[in-house]
Amino acid sequence: MPAIIAHGGAGRYSPGEEHERGLKDAVAAGWEVLDSGGSALDAIEAAIVVLEDFPVFQAGFGSAMNIKGEIQTDASIMLGDLSCGAVAALTAAANPIKAARLVMEKTDHVLIVGDGADHLAQSYGLESRDLRSDARKEMYDRMLAKLRAGEEVAWYLPRLREVAADMSMGTVGAVAVDSEGRIASGTSTGGPMLKLPGRVGDAAVIGAGTYANENGGVSATGVGEPIIKHALAKKAVDLIADQGAREGIETLMEYARIKKVRFGIVAVEENEAIALGYTTEAMSWVSMKDGELKTFLSTGIGVRKDDGDDGTAKDDSSGKVLET
Repeated sequence: MPAIIAHGGAGRYSPGEEHERGLKDAVAAGWEVLDSGGSALDAIEAAIVVLEDFPVFQAGFGSAMNIKGEIQTDASIMLGDLSCGAVAALTAAANPIKAARLVMEKTDHVLIVGDGADHLAQSYGLESRDLRSDARKEMYDRMLAKLRAGEEVAWYLPRLREVAADMSMGTVGAVAVDSEGRIASGTSTGGPMLKLPGRVGDAAVIGAGTYANENGGVSATGVGEPIIKHALAKKAVDLIADQGAREGIETLMEYARIKKVRFGIVAVEENEAIALGYTTEAMSWVSMKDGELKTFLSTGIGVRKDDGDDGTAKDDSSGKVLET
């Protein structure tokens, strides 16, 4: 049976109606592909394109700006047969996930960055646009003023000083399995506000932000550097192969807590089981399988699992059961 789950990022924010609407629209777009017998790959692209076009998220339009006020986006996509492609430091493509798919399908490479990624996107006629939204411009101006005044800036960049309480991360991603049992996963982001030009995060790194094989697929989100160091996406899929989706993600969350990694992850197993977890203050996601839509707008740290038959999800950190 087909299944899809999309996330709106893990970090410090309060998921609200706009996040829910964007995620529901994304999953609806992906599910339309799956329900008509389409591929997991097409479903993932359709879902992430919706999220990239939705400015409440920090991927595509509305991405965070680097310290020079520029937007440089990262994205990756991967299939269960290990086919994959990624782009990084892409500056103008409206939908970075489409550029990542171009790398996978039209080149002999896995990762293309900077001017090369821009040129590839332009060569294949991908739509380009100014990705800076008014909300992100205002946030950038506010944070840059704090930095210049020697005040607090960004908790995820400790060497630039410390924390802007109104910051969120905002990476988006999706994972799906189709009616043929094919698995695909993808991730897209503008990265953190005030990052250095040329910085590449986990969303562009296969095995860190995105991974899939015949056993399962995942998309990760959060602070990119620790996710890369611990290769969390590959670790997650290995655990899924050994323990199944639910138990594997539980084991990963315990590892992440011990290592103090701030992140979230969504996963799909080959048999359409869905699992999710996070170690940040908040995370948002929407899933659909068996024609049933489930919405999660979470603001408490914990592991959430799709328990299937009873239509509920448990938070193992508190024991609370949420109606979905």
